[in-house]
Amino acid sequence: MRNSSVALVFATALAAVLCCSAGPALSEQRSGAGPCRQGVLALIGMLDDGDQKSADYKHAFTAVVSTCGPVAKTKPASKPAGAAQCRKLAGYMLDEIESNRMNGRAFVEVRDTFAQACAPN
Repeated sequence: MRNSSVALVFATALAAVLCCSAGPALSEQRSGAGPCRQGVLALIGMLDDGDQKSADYKHAFTAVVSTCGPVAKTKPASKPAGAAQCRKLAGYMLDEIESNRMNGRAFVEVRDTFAQACAPN
């Protein structure tokens, strides 16, 4: 049942990303809190299931990083974060989205940290 829920959340996030990816002109824009939230929920489900190396995780990670706003161009993390730390970062992103602070500095910082430290292998 849990995998079905994760699959449903992931499918919803994927549909939102596909609908919102109209081309390179939109790549620097945010898709909005709804699609970003769904993508983060999908990532949280995969991290909870220990599914950080699958193609689904890679796709969801890319979708969240690209639809939740542009990531700052900084050097990659020196050491990848473990699943527990990535889950914590994704939880912080979700908290910021649900508190309607997706455009705030804290969200941007945690999203950038997540993007750098939790990238799929």
